[in-house]
Amino acid sequence: MIAFLKGKIELKKPNSVVLNIQDAGLECIISLYTYEKLPAPGNSCRLLTYLHVREDILQLYGFFDEKEKGVFLKLISLSGIGPKQAINILSGIRYDLLTNHIINGDVAAVKRAPGVGDKTARRIILELKEKISDEEVSAISGIGGDPLLSANVADALLALESLGYKRSTVQNTINKFIKDDETINTETIIKRFLNQQNK
Repeated sequence: MIAFLKGKIELKKPNSVVLNIQDAGLECIISLYTYEKLPAPGNSCRLLTYLHVREDILQLYGFFDEKEKGVFLKLISLSGIGPKQAINILSGIRYDLLTNHIINGDVAAVKRAPGVGDKTARRIILELKEKISDEEVSAISGIGGDPLLSANVADALLALESLGYKRSTVQNTINKFIKDDETINTETIIKRFLNQQNK
């Protein structure tokens, strides 16, 4: 297993990058997100990698960060979705937005990814929704940074979980209005969340 590569960028394209590692050029297939994060050719970088092995090919896929790689691995765990389609999906929809769409069950948004039709979008949501942990949602959404804000959020989460809502769904939804008002209190968080659910 090749966990990561570190070397100088020789060639950089929207869908691939070639790293010079001790005078050997290794190509990695990448998403547009990773492409935009990488420095210009001639600079050094470190890429997390996934090695796809088939009878007729060995292909490396590269990721700027662990979160994107995690979503990629979840996608390829689905029957019928290979690494190439998974990286195309992540090029069409950034990994954090895709995660949000899955949690919210937004079929129309997931369908906007290249090569994803209605049936595939529904299957992605159905099969991956429960595989996305609360910790991953928190890491992607950024909830929990400010200790005072976290106390209000934590109280709201507990209250809403007691009403039967999934923690990851609550976190994803309330993050949208917490960013606009960092002084928001627990009661207001709960009210706004319930209003969102009733729309």
